[in-house]
Amino acid sequence: MRKTKIKVPPKYKVPDEVKNRVRDFMNDFMKEQNLTKSALAELMHEKLGRSGCRPSLVKKFSNATFQLAEVMEILDLFNCELKIIPKTQIEAPSNKD
Repeated sequence: MRKTKIKVPPKYKVPDEVKNRVRDFMNDFMKEQNLTKSALAELMHEKLGRSGCRPSLVKKFSNATFQLAEVMEILDLFNCELKIIPKTQIEAPSNKD
């Protein structure tokens, strides 16, 4: 009996545009907090018990490969929250004159 090959769909590749948005979001947040990646890694180690996360964290910034849970953990460290808001609310001009 001959075995049939199971077709595996190609691995999802995050578009560069999305990666750039993630990278910009995280870098802007770090600038607002006046914090370096090394300092963030140290803080995550102290507060969350994440050992050896500096090289991993730097790589995640470079490749924009954060998991949502990691972003939420980072935001929690600074008492910030991630909210989903329709783009139309963000981009709409305010006419409150």
